[in-house]
Amino acid sequence: MTYLARPRINFFGKSYSNPSTANNNDFAEVFDVDTLQFKPTMTVIPPATVERPEPPAQQFEWSGSQDNPALRKWLMGKLTGIKKQDGGPDGQQAHWNYYGDHATEFRETFVTTIVPSGPAPVPAGDPLLGAKVEILGDVYYEQRKSPVIVDVDPLGLVTSQIFTGQLKVTAPDGTPLIEAEPPTRAFSYFINPFKMLDPSARDFQPVSAIFIFSVPKGAGLKINPAAVASPALAELAAAVASGAGLNVRYCFYDAIYKLTPEQRYDDFTKQNYVVNPYLGKVLGTIGVLRAAELASAPMGRKLYVETKFEYTPPVPSAPLASAAAPIRVHRYRHSHDDAEAQKNAWLGPALAEVDQTNTVIALDLSSTFPEDNVETRTKMPLGQMQLRIEPASGMPLVIGEIPNTKESYEAGGGVVEISYRDSPDRAAIDAALAKGHLAIWSHQYQKDLLAEVQGIDIQTDDRAVYLEERLPPAAGGSGAIPGTATVRIQAFERGRPLDRQATINLEYWMCSKDYINPNKPIVPVPSPYFAVAGATRIADTVYPNRYPTQTTGAPPTISVITEQVTVPAGGALTLNLTALRPGVSMIRFVDPAISQVVPNFAWDNCDFSIVRILPYDDYSSYPDAVINDWKFIYDHFFGYFSVMYPVMSKVMPWGPDNAPNDPPEVRKVYADLIRTFTDEKMWESTLYMPITREMSAGKRALIQRWCNLQL
Repeated sequence: MTYLARPRINFFGKSYSNPSTANNNDFAEVFDVDTLQFKPTMTVIPPATVERPEPPAQQFEWSGSQDNPALRKWLMGKLTGIKKQDGGPDGQQAHWNYYGDHATEFRETFVTTIVPSGPAPVPAGDPLLGAKVEILGDVYYEQRKSPVIVDVDPLGLVTSQIFTGQLKVTAPDGTPLIEAEPPTRAFSYFINPFKMLDPSARDFQPVSAIFIFSVPKGAGLKINPAAVASPALAELAAAVASGAGLNVRYCFYDAIYKLTPEQRYDDFTKQNYVVNPYLGKVLGTIGVLRAAELASAPMGRKLYVETKFEYTPPVPSAPLASAAAPIRVHRYRHSHDDAEAQKNAWLGPALAEVDQTNTVIALDLSSTFPEDNVETRTKMPLGQMQLRIEPASGMPLVIGEIPNTKESYEAGGGVVEISYRDSPDRAAIDAALAKGHLAIWSHQYQKDLLAEVQGIDIQTDDRAVYLEERLPPAAGGSGAIPGTATVRIQAFERGRPLDRQATINLEYWMCSKDYINPNKPIVPVPSPYFAVAGATRIADTVYPNRYPTQTTGAPPTISVITEQVTVPAGGALTLNLTALRPGVSMIRFVDPAISQVVPNFAWDNCDFSIVRILPYDDYSSYPDAVINDWKFIYDHFFGYFSVMYPVMSKVMPWGPDNAPNDPPEVRKVYADLIRTFTDEKMWESTLYMPITREMSAGKRALIQRWCNLQL
């Protein structure tokens, strides 16, 4: 993978993430994620109990936009009685951040170390050391806004994407060193719920995830070695010039929010509409994008096969907080609150870049090894860890020891290099790397805790795909036509493009829509949301049921709709999708030879695309007089967003009555801005509205038409 190769720049700092959460449906079933319609009866998920507002109501009856003021108050209410494994005991119907604006940033983030191509170290005075690293949004009124984080499926834990406008690296004296735009979208990978094992961790502190983006060479990629005397920056500029651009990986972890449900509800009743962002840590690496490589997917040799290990929980570093309990995920059957002395955990996935020319292997461990103290972020003592190569036959060969300290982790951007140049087994290691599999072996546990998958690895830059359920007919035609999209996949074997033809499986999954709680189990779809041209239906794939639902109990197996396609030699294939019905689902790419990632199949260590099909909305038959009526446009457009994403009510006075409400002002002042930011050409911009990207083509045509009537 490009960011693992030399040269590379490592950075560390603070993270800020401020998503809105009313659409999470964690504690109250509010809307249908497929059709984007409010439920007529909105219900709190048992055993949660409404405590405020008074009088308490377990249900909210919604009959139209006139109920929106009361609905907002109900959504900002306070719940109690939530199970601890679901994030309780307290919460809110709108979850933890009703007024989030989706802004996502690096804060106080600086270059820690530089890894040059050659053996000579970077001089301590190189101006690239200590440089400020930022991700920024697009320009609005001559100012850079923030990048934005968006969940493709708001009911899911594995579908986050980040839209970024610019990567910027600035010397300590203020000199711009790197200005790179526009970055590709970044998607969440390598989600690890065991990144923090301190029992006092809460909220998302136990969880980590990595994101990857690239900036291709071109006018928007500016590296400025002439401005400073930095041999390291000059080397990076030369490497980029001979490559395809910049490649960046960063890891978010140790994130926590500050405000309790009681504080948030009290602020709302005082019309103090505050945000409750996650504040955490970020570390990352900037490297060179190679020609023909994927821009946003983790490429290389993947260590995905996780083996459970037991550990003794450390002494809590702080009193257990009452704001929220640690997050729980069904897959792991793990709790900080049970009575056993021993707990179970897994290492997070890792990625390896093998450089046999220089006899070194770089490991991305940014989301792999856990910490054990929320105050100091010290690494969990797991004893001596070794990187091994396990040949197709014969005994494993030790490549080298893996450092696992806070200092090496934070300074090195989560990457370590292991050289086997001086190993007496050097020749045998080189020979074994061609057909063997890498593994992280634990001396303490006397077993592999993480191992390379043996089989085909399928990746894509089309991690998140949007299409329409139907589109209006072309001029002169009749009848709407189904929406279409493409997913370009690339198959690899041991980190290299597949050199042979192969069959792969396509499995159809979704986030459960009948079991709504923070664990968000992934379940098979009852019928596909889309069709893949040329795919052949085969027998369903049968798995042990690791995601039992509240309604069905825990049957021993589940059946997953499965199709097959053939990937040609070279590994590249384009899947052509046609919409069948609106909604959000996932298409998982599987090598049938390995069937599943063993021993524990999970969504943080497999390959898939998330496909969102937006519902067909057709307002073309309505006359201008109807479209221009405020009640109509509020009922059909503004009202939904004013409830689900109320942060915009702090900017545009579109109501409802318990928010700024000045329709003439919206018409006169904001119509032109709304028209600009909802234009389809803005879709990849951080300024696009709605930020959540859940507006159908029909709704876009409606709001564009309304805006034109105001101008």
